[in-house]
Amino acid sequence: MRPLYISPVGRGGVDFGIQNITRSVRAAGLAAELLRLPEIYNFAPFLIPHAMPDGWWRGFDVVQGRSRVAFALRATGLPVVATVHHLTNDPDLQPYSSFAQRLFYRLVESRYDGWSILHADAVVCVSRFTQRQVVQTYGRVDTELIFDGIDTDVFTPTPGMVRRDDGLPPSDARIRLLFVGNRTRRKGFDLLPSIMDLLPADYALYYTSGFQGRDETPPHPRMIPIGSPNRAELVAAYQSSDILLFPSRLEGFGIAPAESLACGRPVVTTNASALPEVVDHGINGFLAPRDDVARYAVYVRELGEDAALRRQFGEHGREKVACAFGYDQLGNGFKALYLQLLQ
Repeated sequence: MRPLYISPVGRGGVDFGIQNITRSVRAAGLAAELLRLPEIYNFAPFLIPHAMPDGWWRGFDVVQGRSRVAFALRATGLPVVATVHHLTNDPDLQPYSSFAQRLFYRLVESRYDGWSILHADAVVCVSRFTQRQVVQTYGRVDTELIFDGIDTDVFTPTPGMVRRDDGLPPSDARIRLLFVGNRTRRKGFDLLPSIMDLLPADYALYYTSGFQGRDETPPHPRMIPIGSPNRAELVAAYQSSDILLFPSRLEGFGIAPAESLACGRPVVTTNASALPEVVDHGINGFLAPRDDVARYAVYVRELGEDAALRRQFGEHGREKVACAFGYDQLGNGFKALYLQLLQ
């Protein structure tokens, strides 16, 4: 069986999601291929069939893309699978989007999503939260739930959960926090300086510069940029930190929290959207109300001052991700769906 994945280059978690699907499906024994396209096709996916050479889909059994582009793949005549990572017309997202983003989401992307969701042969949602969104927004109820997957052979804890010290820039900080994501309001990046103001002076926060080309002065004296790490560098960063601080306002799944837990590092994040499906409050991390800076700080400090609790949470988090969000469930879930479609 040969599935073909179509993915215009992106700048966030969705881009990593399709790479994880490709790797996991190959591990499940299928001859999967990932075709990357220029970023412009994220905004004009209807051009994809016209930009490709004749018969570019021949030799494949099924074609798949995110909901923003999947509708354009029906021209192949193959069974089409649409993956829904999140819906940008969610009302909770609007206050944290620019005017231009809101206009694009409402007038353009919501239509792309709708065409894909309503006309794909199968629709896959990466969380129960996105399943509910699809039902509420587009009325489609026969979706498949296949959680985003983490490569738990790559994202692993250190022996004994001991923090390594070579994966982050040098610092005198006693407690090392990590933020992974783009520097956007949706990810809660704007909350980080205020949270740091409430934490002890020997806490430092390392943060990625994301994938949107920004390289600005750190917004707080105890915030340290680490650029845009590759996969190996990202694993080293998780293993060299104590806690993932991720005050995101909205996530279709939550890849960064799942990666952190896979590396045995507890998470402080938000009690909203799909994040409670990944992080169990009081068991492998803490969930704060959205935008509650003081509560994020309380939870970070509770973990920061209790090494035994960090280790306990990290061990549980590792076990949960390995059981629920590993490549086995991801690859085998899609393999079963493709067999069902082709039969």
